[in-house]
Amino acid sequence: MKNKLEYILLSILLGLSVLLGLAFWLNTIYNFNIFYAAHWDELSKLQASHTPISIDFYISFGVAIFIFIVGIYFIYRSTLKDIPNTTTNENTMVAASSAVEQIQTEPQKDIETPSYFNRPPRLNLPTNMAQIAQQNHIAHQQPNTTPNTFSESPYNPIISEIFSDNGYMIKQTPNISGFTPNLFAIGNNEVVWVGGVDCDIEKMTKGIERLSSVFQETLEDIQININAFILDTLNRYDSTNTGLLVFKSIDELKVFVNEHPADAIEETDQESFDSYSEYIDTIIKYIKNM
Repeated sequence: MKNKLEYILLSILLGLSVLLGLAFWLNTIYNFNIFYAAHWDELSKLQASHTPISIDFYISFGVAIFIFIVGIYFIYRSTLKDIPNTTTNENTMVAASSAVEQIQTEPQKDIETPSYFNRPPRLNLPTNMAQIAQQNHIAHQQPNTTPNTFSESPYNPIISEIFSDNGYMIKQTPNISGFTPNLFAIGNNEVVWVGGVDCDIEKMTKGIERLSSVFQETLEDIQININAFILDTLNRYDSTNTGLLVFKSIDELKVFVNEHPADAIEETDQESFDSYSEYIDTIIKYIKNM
């Protein structure tokens, strides 16, 4: 709303400047005052009587209109750049959400919601992002001879089911700076959930920081809300000083997620969420090729 008001005020200022400039020019060169009704009446009489009038007089009006149109273009050019181009061959995605609300979580027992990384509409992917994604696509078509780095745990399918039942979309788990999460899921309003089971908290924290930095490098004006948790079945960590959500059992995690499901995706939000999902897929491929 603030930006729209600024555009309107700038447009008014431009119009007044062009009008005053035109008035000064006509008054100086042709002794014609555009703010004086008698001069317009005299002009109409001259035109009606077919009295020759200098063509430069009319050109002056055309030049003023042209300057005004060009000025309006430059004022609104930044807005026009943000319109997504759906025909691009490099699959450039635009996140259309202009206002993102961070998920509101209520404290449960001694569990505290982490205040993770603030920041990241407009996607500004690295210049080689399309090439990276293409290389990754080709790699997936070839036989996989590399060892599986997925963090295996008997809780993996249970955790995925808990989140998918509550409206979250499960994504492939990438290796982020040596940390492979047991869960990587997204929700509406640019929410990301990253979860680990009995993992090294330092590696997890570094991985999330790296993920956040990638979001910041590739996005402008949109905040990706990263929520991270550890399923600490070995009782190694205290939730009060980890900076992460810590659950001691799968039932505790299930209760929490059931109380904080993903925001519903309205019909008007579906296209925006699809772009967000594609963006996350591209980031996962990008991280894997780093």
